[in-house]
Amino acid sequence: MLDDLDRELTTRGLRFCRYADDVNIYVRSRSAGDRVMASVRRFVEGRLGLKVNEHKSMVDQPWN
Repeated sequence: MLDDLDRELTTRGLRFCRYADDVNIYVRSRSAGDRVMASVRRFVEGRLGLKVNEHKSMVDQPWN
């Protein structure tokens, strides 16, 4: 089911790592992370019909 998300992220030229239903997306700035988070949330909930877990989802530095 998340293969569509993988294809979407690849099409957008984003670097990411996904394991099962967990995804890390790597961008250069916090503002880019906020934009990507919002657009990926819209894609996952709207196009795929899935729910994003708000407690586990965040924009943060990779080493955190």
